[in-house]
Amino acid sequence: MNDVVITPLKGIHIGDKPINLYSTSGEIKAVLGEPECVRNNSLYYFASELRIDIDNNDKAEFIEFLGGTDGALQPTIYGVPAFGTDADGLYKLLAEKNGGDINDSENGYSYAFLNISVGVYRESIPSDIEEMIAEAESEGYPMSMEDIAEERRKAAFWATIGIGIGGYYGNL
Repeated sequence: MNDVVITPLKGIHIGDKPINLYSTSGEIKAVLGEPECVRNNSLYYFASELRIDIDNNDKAEFIEFLGGTDGALQPTIYGVPAFGTDADGLYKLLAEKNGGDINDSENGYSYAFLNISVGVYRESIPSDIEEMIAEAESEGYPMSMEDIAEERRKAAFWATIGIGIGGYYGNL
């Protein structure tokens, strides 16, 4: 589904269905229906590709897309595909839009853009893949070319993107 738009500090649109940050769980359910799963104050939709965290006041405080490049939900942010833009390119765009502090404490695996309350995450970075290839080779179990290509592809893009209410990442 390509008609998914992320608007930092505001919410998302899935087709013509808006889900705003600060919406109540009842308002979200009125738009999206009952969630497929509820876990730890999080509502999950679209085969668990969309997670909406509800705070103690029954308001949406965080919305995250979990499907990555292979997911059915392919959101755009600031007019570019969140999972179809290489990790460095999306980082640069978000840094420009953020215009300030970025939490980079996870050394390339994730970033939190504090002014726009956007976070991105991936399981591995490109240098990890080269280490993985060398380690597999040294242990006598070399990786196939297909596995190497897949691991490099996954490391080149963000696996998740989320938005929170203002100050969300500063509160973690």
